[in-house]
Amino acid sequence: MLSVEPKSSIAPGTSSNRNACAGSVCARARISSSTARRARKSFHDISATSVVSLMAATLRIRGSGFAVPRSSSRLLPWAEGVSAPERTRCGWVFAYAGRVQVTAFFRRRVAESEYDYPLAVPVFAHIAVVVIAGAAVAQRDGFVPPGWVLLCGLVAAVTPVAGDMIRPGVVLPRPFLAVVVVAAAALLLLQQPDTAFDFAPLILVILTAEVAATASLAVSLATLAAAMAVLSAFALTGRLDGAPYALAGVVLGWAFGYLMLTQLRLLHQERASKAIQSEQAATRERQRIAREVHDVIAHSLSITLLHLTAARRALEQDRDVDDAVDALSDAERLGRQAMADIRRTVGLLDAGPSGTRPEPGVADLPDLIDDFRRAGLPVAFDMQGDLSAVTGTVGLGIFRITQESLANVAKHAPGASADVRLTIEPERITLEIRNPTRGQVTPPTGSLGSGLRGMRERAALLGGTLRAGPDGRGWSVHAAVPLPRDSCRPAILRHIPGLS
Repeated sequence: MLSVEPKSSIAPGTSSNRNACAGSVCARARISSSTARRARKSFHDISATSVVSLMAATLRIRGSGFAVPRSSSRLLPWAEGVSAPERTRCGWVFAYAGRVQVTAFFRRRVAESEYDYPLAVPVFAHIAVVVIAGAAVAQRDGFVPPGWVLLCGLVAAVTPVAGDMIRPGVVLPRPFLAVVVVAAAALLLLQQPDTAFDFAPLILVILTAEVAATASLAVSLATLAAAMAVLSAFALTGRLDGAPYALAGVVLGWAFGYLMLTQLRLLHQERASKAIQSEQAATRERQRIAREVHDVIAHSLSITLLHLTAARRALEQDRDVDDAVDALSDAERLGRQAMADIRRTVGLLDAGPSGTRPEPGVADLPDLIDDFRRAGLPVAFDMQGDLSAVTGTVGLGIFRITQESLANVAKHAPGASADVRLTIEPERITLEIRNPTRGQVTPPTGSLGSGLRGMRERAALLGGTLRAGPDGRGWSVHAAVPLPRDSCRPAILRHIPGLS
């Protein structure tokens, strides 16, 4: 992979350069474009395995770099002719790359699992079992058959249990539980250790904790019962000293694992609840903006159409052109106002700061009525009560309901009139809009339009009710919305600092 320039290519008389380059490959190694690509490919293939990491770490500890024997040098041809410092540097690179690859592999498995435990939890648990099992065998001088056989079997059996915390469902740990319990019991059966403390019961402690943190309650309780049965049996036969402490440790291990599982389930429930709340909040916000856009457009278009109709009739009847010009001017003014309202409403979707223009309220109802009157819709307006008792939210809802109702009158009953009555009481505000018509009024068939549905949603959000339909003399809309208690006090008290 790396082509080393032969010594014959060094110009004569350059002994100083030859001595300077004797301990460095960088001055003599030239990598062509094709060999560089092959080197990168070989680097990726080798660093993708943990074997390379272990080899590099071992060689680094021995201080020999990639000191590959001559018989196996064909496996790494690029290392031939490379100096020891450069090989050691490559060993560090391979060790780091291998560690990164292995760590990334386990992190992907943890991310795919249903437990979301940190990577250190299963790794530490498995390492602890291996170390404790080795210590238990060493206490009994069991590094000869069958001690090391039981140790290998125990490690092989515990591996799927810890692996299930990383990638659940691939290898079921349940068939290995009996093997782990029997192996731990066999370690205890070998002989009693000479030391005062026995490491063997700790295997069952970690096992019950792992199972309780990953399995169902029935499986974890069965494992706990099996572990306690094994410890109790050996305690009764006199082969286990300190049995109460071992039993308490097993119970505490199970409780710790089950606590981890419970906390994880609660965390998942909290995340799911927050996701649902976020989705509901987004849905409510979309509905609110849709209502705002609908109300603004419906109101503006209705009045604009009335002005355009008046202008057309004035021109058709050869009346004064000034009437048509006035009607078109009002239509233009309302169109510009509608565009500004639409921009302001759509601007609510922006993440930036909102505009400083206040939302309309009950104090703006006279201006709204005047707009419809100028457009040719006769509207009678009567308002009773204290406007200061109405909050901004309630005022906006009443304004939009009035706006939509009058727009419906202009759209569905051209030439008719409307009566608007607003009554503000200490506990509620009542809005009544009537559209007297001639003849019998039939209720609409099919589903209600978005206008009526939006008005009812506004009233419901404010805690009130809205009724719309024929009343024998025409069409009427009746809305009743409660007022907050704080707004029911006299106005003089609401303006006193500290009482508002």
